[in-house]
Amino acid sequence: MSPAAATKVAPFVQKVLKNFHDAGGFDAHCLSGLKVLNAENGNIQAQFKVEKHHLVTFSPINGNRLKSVHGGLLSTVVDIGGSLAIASKGLFATGVSTDLNITFVSGAKLGQVLDVDAKCVKLGRTLAFTEIDITTEGKVVCQGRHTKFVTLAYDHPENILKLDSKK
Repeated sequence: MSPAAATKVAPFVQKVLKNFHDAGGFDAHCLSGLKVLNAENGNIQAQFKVEKHHLVTFSPINGNRLKSVHGGLLSTVVDIGGSLAIASKGLFATGVSTDLNITFVSGAKLGQVLDVDAKCVKLGRTLAFTEIDITTEGKVVCQGRHTKFVTLAYDHPENILKLDSKK
């Protein structure tokens, strides 16, 4: 990424997140409150507050008696976090998921603020590899890895990184 493009990273990542939300799909429904706090080449930090719709629905038969954040929501955060880390490298289109894995360490409760730290550890011609840590109050909630197929993403007209200039 050129030095001029590097100064545009944070606004560019904000634009990509806005595009996710404006699409009106699952991401917008689940994480409309996700805010990007910082974005640099290959790294983003974001945050959101756990709301009632983020919790596992209680069922008297097999409900989540701890009323903690749903693992599916955390999976979505890993997905979006990885995508935004790729966007921080200059790709508006962030590819298609090929693998996503998560290790759940502890829960998170209603009202807690979750911090998301996502890194694009390798951006290749075919695949991108990301690592995402989600924490609250200094405790690890989960850690994830997200791999995306990015070959076709290099053709998007709104990219600020082109395939030939990629490092």
